[in-house]
Amino acid sequence: MVFETERLLVRRAAAADADMFFELWNHPQVMGYVGFPRGLGLTLAEIEKKLQEQGPTVFDGRLVVIRKTTGERLGEAALHRPDETGIAETDVKLLPQFWGHKYGVEVKRGLVDYLFTHTNCTAVQATPNVRNIASIKMQEAVGGVRVGEKVYDIPPEMAGYRTAVHAYIYHVRRVDWERSR
Repeated sequence: MVFETERLLVRRAAAADADMFFELWNHPQVMGYVGFPRGLGLTLAEIEKKLQEQGPTVFDGRLVVIRKTTGERLGEAALHRPDETGIAETDVKLLPQFWGHKYGVEVKRGLVDYLFTHTNCTAVQATPNVRNIASIKMQEAVGGVRVGEKVYDIPPEMAGYRTAVHAYIYHVRRVDWERSR
């Protein structure tokens, strides 16, 4: 287990989780916000292979979000090492049937806490799609402050199935996080 919150467990993903990732990564509502309006189009076998090839640390692969009371897998999360400027990134994607219960905020808070506890990062960054109001609210709920915006352009080889993503850039600064504790 990587960490737990009041209602959730977060652990490293395994090949046995491929069915949940298949549903998540091929779901248009989930993946549309990150530029894949029809999902990633990966097969179950391709996902199993990706999960088997993950690196050895929590920073080198996917994490699974699990509801403690039922054992249900709600979605995924990711932690990334700080870059040369001290900024680390996170990612949270939940299946639509689990939206609206504040699970995203709970996971995001755990990810931020993990990064500030286990790395020397100065800020945790997220880049929600400007149309993803729930993700924007999640960033703000954990102390994220909008510091900019960017457009993720489409690589030419992905033009048939990927769309550009206009995103806000949010940072939770270590100094602010520690002050709020």
